[in-house]
Amino acid sequence: MAFTDPFDTNVHSGGTGAVTPNIADQFIPEVWGEAILDVFQQKIMMKNVAIDISPDVANQGDKIHLPHIGVPALSAFTQGSEIATDVDSGGSMTSDETTLTLDQYNVASAYIPDIVNVQSNYDLMSIYAKQLGYAVARGFDNFLHYQVANNLQGLLASATGAVGADADTSMHIQTTGSTLSQGNLTSLMAKILKETGTTEGWNLVLSPAMYASLNALTEFAQGTQGAALGADFGRTGNAGSILGMPVWVAQSPYMSTNGGDVSADAAKGILAVADLETSGTDDNDIVYGYAIHESALYYAFSKEAKVTASYRHAYLSTLVTVESVYGGAIRNADSDGERRIFALVDYE
Repeated sequence: MAFTDPFDTNVHSGGTGAVTPNIADQFIPEVWGEAILDVFQQKIMMKNVAIDISPDVANQGDKIHLPHIGVPALSAFTQGSEIATDVDSGGSMTSDETTLTLDQYNVASAYIPDIVNVQSNYDLMSIYAKQLGYAVARGFDNFLHYQVANNLQGLLASATGAVGADADTSMHIQTTGSTLSQGNLTSLMAKILKETGTTEGWNLVLSPAMYASLNALTEFAQGTQGAALGADFGRTGNAGSILGMPVWVAQSPYMSTNGGDVSADAAKGILAVADLETSGTDDNDIVYGYAIHESALYYAFSKEAKVTASYRHAYLSTLVTVESVYGGAIRNADSDGERRIFALVDYE
């Protein structure tokens, strides 16, 4: 049977003996789940620059311990003798680790009147599916953007701004405003090659303003077919790769400010991050982009975009809710072998 709460009311469908139509039975979760998950997976950008370790978790609160292991040193060995007890094992016997915790649990909901009609009409259903999918995807992306921004703030911030905390520029390249120049790319590549010997595994993440500046990068002229940003960029606006690094444009709240603190906004999944100049006298140091190695950022889901629904009699509508449970962790430090992110910073 179907049971109705006269005071508010969810309508919960009953068992096999029901002989009248059940309102809740009219919702088809498989249809909505597939549509929303498709949008969710299309909209999340940061998964392209991070490592997914979801198979290692199951529930909210689960933790994954990522050990910090360096490159073990070689040592001479004589047949028949023991390996030295003080062998350098690359830190594999230390307790240093990064912990990823599934501590982000967010939902997005929408009331949908006449859900049977909506889910039978692709265009109508897409309106709801796109907005619900985008809401949870934006929250996930903003959480990973936060991981990067918070890490860079800890490494670069000082009373005098970015240059004060990283005077030897081991972790950043100075730009002029949001413009990415050939000189910036040359410096960036030199740092990457010194760290890993190749640009393989690196991605270039740019703010919309810095990405747009690629159109004026004359060294990679649009009209030159063989250039990295050749005729295809002029036609499609898709930069593809530069110096072997895939290029991504990021709608990050931490790269679209005036240099001040970023306040929390729970509705969008934004967490607070302080600016790079801790003295508070100037807010003119802005990260417009960064190069990130695939080993810098990790994430995991126990729920990507799970859909549930209940009929709400008071509103004569079906409440569709999308759940997303995830966590993230970042590894990036100013020491040889641990530099996995290089920031593109405009500072005064």
